[in-house]
Amino acid sequence: MKFKELYQNLTDAETNLSDLESGNSTSSNLKEHLHDIRRFIYFHSLKVFLASKEEDIYWSHCSTATYFSTFDFRLEEAIKNDKNNIHNDIEFVESEIKQLNYFKDRFSSSNYHFELFNPINKKIRLLEYKKQLLNPNEKEELLDFSDSSVSEKIIYLHKLGVLDFLRKKSPFIHSTNKFAEYLSAVTGENVGTLQSYLNPIYSPQTDQKNNPLNKKAAIERIEKHLNIMGISE
Repeated sequence: MKFKELYQNLTDAETNLSDLESGNSTSSNLKEHLHDIRRFIYFHSLKVFLASKEEDIYWSHCSTATYFSTFDFRLEEAIKNDKNNIHNDIEFVESEIKQLNYFKDRFSSSNYHFELFNPINKKIRLLEYKKQLLNPNEKEELLDFSDSSVSEKIIYLHKLGVLDFLRKKSPFIHSTNKFAEYLSAVTGENVGTLQSYLNPIYSPQTDQKNNPLNKKAAIERIEKHLNIMGISE
């Protein structure tokens, strides 16, 4: 099946889903229909993605390779279009980054296959790099997270794999106290406070109320910060 036909099937399914969710449908078995359509969109979106890649046809969620192979043509068409505010390469790149971030933010509600998410992130990062090359004199904005708490610093180190890496080294593997002493040197935080946060992480049998890795809100906030920095797990 060719890309055009696959894509049409996908858009038809999305329209049907929208009708069901908005109440425009009189279906007597709404829940079952919703499940079936969402499942169809999930697997069919991957087929559209692969067909787009194979035929090298641009699509909103196309592969990175297809995206950049069609980039120059789309840039030229955007500059020729009198109905937008794009006048140069940088404005086009900025508009593309904005659009891709929109797709990224609403991905969980799109019902698309999970393999279509990473290409969005990759395209954003490559476009941001391209923007820097196009405008080398633009000063990069520095984000300051120096006000992070002790527990947040531990979560940062854990998310980056630093905590587990250091823990495997002698004498840290045998002593949480020694580990806390070392981290106090590099973080500037009180050793006793660090020990109280590290101990429940590496001693599951102890009281877990101070375990930073159980703090859902802090973890979500830090994951967002890492994402802003361009770091994804």
